[in-house]
Amino acid sequence: MEKISNWITTAMLIAIATFGMSCSENDDIPGQGDGKLGFALLIKNDVTTNSNARILDNRLTIEDGFIQVKELELEMEGRNENGRFEKEIEIKFRDIKKVSLDRFNPEVDFFINIPEGEYEEIEVELDLIDYRNEPSIFLAGSFIKADESIVPLRFEHFGDDIDFEVELEAKNGGYFTVDRINNPLALLEINVLNWFGQISEIELENALLTNGILIISNNQNRELYRKIRDRIEASSEIEIELRN
Repeated sequence: MEKISNWITTAMLIAIATFGMSCSENDDIPGQGDGKLGFALLIKNDVTTNSNARILDNRLTIEDGFIQVKELELEMEGRNENGRFEKEIEIKFRDIKKVSLDRFNPEVDFFINIPEGEYEEIEVELDLIDYRNEPSIFLAGSFIKADESIVPLRFEHFGDDIDFEVELEAKNGGYFTVDRINNPLALLEINVLNWFGQISEIELENALLTNGILIISNNQNRELYRKIRDRIEASSEIEIELRN
């Protein structure tokens, strides 16, 4: 799988004193250990240097969306009071986790428990799945046609064949701390317009509408769907450098 980090840019790791304000003692946070690590995903409506993306930038907007996560797989390297360690953890959510992409909200994004320690690297694989007739990846937005009419747009991907892999590394070869006090949050900004980078404005102009909505899925506007799906797959490996 190709690793293209500029398609999915990442903000910085935000050190938060505690998530206790947003997670009660009764919250079911899956995983192992007493350290908390949080993830939040946000849509970023900008583009790289792709020419089609620049053209669409003024006419295509993605307002919200979600992914559905069935489980997480973690590989961790670090050190604690007992010395260096390597550990693998598989975390299955009690219910399929729907993670919103339209805002940062500690109450709707997700947190996992991991062993306390100082970490060099944590690799997290987010295994996606469709659930209750909802897609594993969903985007909603609008497209402004040449006649200036506004058409609602939806992208829907069903299935479990696309996963996101997030690699968290300490800056400058050091360590970052995860324990009961240091609860880091990895904030991921997804440049969704780059997922549409192989789509021309003519293709969107000529796309089939269903009840006035431009739906892109495996059943509708399939060629557009294939191009977007391929871009998502190619950009599904994400690297984040964390501050010490």
